[in-house]
Amino acid sequence: MTVAVVLYGPKAAGKSQIAEALYQTYGVRQLDADEIVLDLLSHGSQPDPLDGWLIPVERAVMAALRDNVAVSIEATGAWDSDWQLAQDLHASGVRVLRVWVCAPLEMTLDRLARRVSRKVPTTQEEARSIYTTACARARNQTFDLTLDTGVLRRDQIPDALAPLASSLTQ
Repeated sequence: MTVAVVLYGPKAAGKSQIAEALYQTYGVRQLDADEIVLDLLSHGSQPDPLDGWLIPVERAVMAALRDNVAVSIEATGAWDSDWQLAQDLHASGVRVLRVWVCAPLEMTLDRLARRVSRKVPTTQEEARSIYTTACARARNQTFDLTLDTGVLRRDQIPDALAPLASSLTQ
């Protein structure tokens, strides 16, 4: 059975860091939603008015699962389509592990201000709004794991991922 690890959390909460640790520890193929969206934008695509980038992201995940037993994908959780992603993948027969990645607001804003990696541009105001919305929506969700990168050191992340091990190594 294929596995999709959906990493939910606000901008700059540490989702990419967790995805990298999943790859290093368990060989989970990392898909970067920002890269997918930036590629679509560079080709003139626009998000669907209702579903945003849901369909192209789902297609990318399903394509990656044809060649990989497990993949990770990032979603902020600020939009309905972010939550729909896990539901649609599950309905397609994919085992979905949902992970909430968080950090204090000021830490995420600081990380965002220092970010040099290629990501979808976000202002501090947009990041605050996404943070508030994503955290509020996450309160009504069930997760397989919650990770606070505000307290986890980078070297502690592999051990923090251990609860997912049996689902990723079957």
